[in-house]
Amino acid sequence: MNRNIWKIATIVALATFTLTLYGGQTPPPQAPEAQNLKVLPKDIPRQRLLAAMNGFTRALGVKCDHCHIVGEFAKDDKPEKDVARAMIRMVMNLRQNADQFLPGGRVDKLNCWTCHRGSAKIEVPPPPPPAGQGARPPGEQKPPQG
Repeated sequence: MNRNIWKIATIVALATFTLTLYGGQTPPPQAPEAQNLKVLPKDIPRQRLLAAMNGFTRALGVKCDHCHIVGEFAKDDKPEKDVARAMIRMVMNLRQNADQFLPGGRVDKLNCWTCHRGSAKIEVPPPPPPAGQGARPPGEQKPPQG
């Protein structure tokens, strides 16, 4: 029983201390507005901007410093940042015109991951050899070995 009383007393003390420590604080000031946005909307909410950036890092398998100078995100010193902007424009354009080639609402699935698959460098497999050069038409089986 003594053990339970000590546990309860400890929890109450920690809760009181936490409330005292954080209860009287004023909310943190609003984060500064993002600067140097050239493709994304200038009034994009910070939470949405960070979600987009996190999506880019996952899709390309990179960290923030791939495109940004950490701590100075507005600077344009890295060429990767211009490439990223061009790729964002490309995806936006594809989404705008996707009804011409992506039926059935598939446009919502079009994003960086579509091509990058977790790698900053897109690796496209080589095309199959032309027919007649060792390739068989689809569905044709290899002749039996005797």
